[in-house]
Amino acid sequence: MSITEPTINDLKRISSRTKRKLKSAGIIFLKDLMLFHPLRLVEILGITEETANKIYEEALELLEEFDRKEYGFVKLSELEEVEEKKIFLNTGSSNLNNILNGGWASMEVTELAGEYATGKSQTCFTAVATAFLPPEEGGLRFDENIGVAIIDTENTFSIKRMMPIFRRFDVDPKQAEDRIWIARPKNAYHQLKAIEKLVKIVKDLNVKLVVVDSLTKLPRADFTGRGQLYERQRIIMAMVEKLRRLAIMYNLVVLVTNQVVAVPDMRFGRKYEPIGGHVLAHNVDTRLLLSRGSKNIRKVKIIDSSWLPPSETKIIITDAGIADPKGIEEEEEEEEVSG
Repeated sequence: MSITEPTINDLKRISSRTKRKLKSAGIIFLKDLMLFHPLRLVEILGITEETANKIYEEALELLEEFDRKEYGFVKLSELEEVEEKKIFLNTGSSNLNNILNGGWASMEVTELAGEYATGKSQTCFTAVATAFLPPEEGGLRFDENIGVAIIDTENTFSIKRMMPIFRRFDVDPKQAEDRIWIARPKNAYHQLKAIEKLVKIVKDLNVKLVVVDSLTKLPRADFTGRGQLYERQRIIMAMVEKLRRLAIMYNLVVLVTNQVVAVPDMRFGRKYEPIGGHVLAHNVDTRLLLSRGSKNIRKVKIIDSSWLPPSETKIIITDAGIADPKGIEEEEEEEEVSG
């Protein structure tokens, strides 16, 4: 007999009023609480810090009992069972699927960094279309009610831009339009709030893919100068950590884009690195760097990953999404040799 996952209703030490506040914030299951720091819960619900700590104390006890964990440790075999639930989303490029060991992985945050016009957004838009494919075609449509959530700080997502990609993958635009949910935050704090609201949206709308394009644009704009560096890094960390917990708890594919900064290099004069420093580097699971080649070719390099080895491949950017270069790749290599 299966055991019902514990919810807010299972808490015995808090009032019905507090439970109603939790539910109105979209916090239904006890695991949802793990997405918030107790002090953030104080701010959201208007409760005392003592009440927030009381909620967490009891919730952790119930979760440990539910998971049959002792002292917070689990068997390696249990972790292997979790890994087997990981699913992979078709990127639209066989080359990219290959170096990613199957495609965009669920239960982790994948970062796409690169200069302007390197194809970060188009790569994400391709994933939005392939998400509506059935699993046998590398999609996430395990049922007809699949949802996709996009936090669009770049203001670039549009149905017009998606139409050629939908046609390529034979996705019904009308069906997809009704299952894609978009937020366009105006500042970094608004963006953080949108990410927190995903707790409710993911469950209610059966979201399987979350895209944040871009993660760092608004924090960079709102917190300028060295004096505000701490605040900028703190809010970036809060965003990516919440996304990562969501990905793990609900088996989601999460893609975030990031900008880059030029840094001096002894051999090549300069090179590009993702912004966000160690805060971002230590909290995303796989980091990709996109760079320009000739024509519409883009180089994609795995610069860091918790489980994938360093690797590099090439893709092509088209109106119908990203794809494999095919004949154009050989032409580019000839140009590099002749140069």
